[in-house]
Amino acid sequence: MMNKKLLLFLSLTSLFLFTSCFEFVEEVTFNKDGSGSAVLTINLSKSKTKLASIMLLDSVNGYKVPSKAIIRSKVNEIVRKIQQTKGVHNVKNTLDFNEFIVTVSCDFDNVEALNEVISNFSSKKEAEKIKKNQHFTFNKKSKTFTRSHHFNLGKEFQKTKMQDRKVFETATYTSVYRFETPIQSSENKEAKISKSKKAIMLHLQAQDIVAHKQTIKNKIQLEN
Repeated sequence: MMNKKLLLFLSLTSLFLFTSCFEFVEEVTFNKDGSGSAVLTINLSKSKTKLASIMLLDSVNGYKVPSKAIIRSKVNEIVRKIQQTKGVHNVKNTLDFNEFIVTVSCDFDNVEALNEVISNFSSKKEAEKIKKNQHFTFNKKSKTFTRSHHFNLGKEFQKTKMQDRKVFETATYTSVYRFETPIQSSENKEAKISKSKKAIMLHLQAQDIVAHKQTIKNKIQLEN
C-alpha cells in the first residue's frame, strides 16, 4: 500500500505535493477463518492550516489545487469500486476537510477480497500486479500471515521532481494487524508485538522505505 501511485491517488493527487507532514495508516483485523476488517487512513492534520490556505488557491508550484467537489468525487469513485468487489461488505468512508483526514473501511470474506480492495487504489496495470503478487496472504492451515508488495518505491521516487521529493521528508507509514490467535513470531524486526500477543504494529519513516533501509514486508506466525 505504500505505493507512490496509490498514495497520490488516494490523497487526491495534488494534496501530498503541498505538504511533507502526512501519515498513512493501515489497520487490518483478521478472524481465524481468514475474514476480517480493514481501515485505511490518510492523515494530513499536522499540515491542516497550510492546506486550508492552499485550498483557496487555483494552483501551487505548477500543480492544480483540487476543489473539495473533485476530492469528494475521487473518494466516492474509490468507494463505489470497493462496494462492487466480491466478498467485501460494509464499506464506509469519512472525509474531514477541517482536519484533512480521509478514511476508507470495509469488511472482507478472505484475503483475496482484501487484495481486490487494495487494487482499487491503483491503475489497471498496477491492480493486475497486486492481484498476481498477493500483497496479503493468510494460510489458515499453517496459521501464517504474510504482508508483501511488488513495487519498487525507490525507483518510482527517482522519477519524481526534486521539489516533489520533500513529500517524504516527515511522512510516516504505520500498519497494525490484529488476530484472534496469539502471535508466535514476526520476521520484520522493526515490528512490535503487543503484550497480549494478538496485535502487531510497524511504524516506519517513508524516507527509510524509499531508501530501502526498512521494509513493510513481514511474515507473521501465529501459535497453533
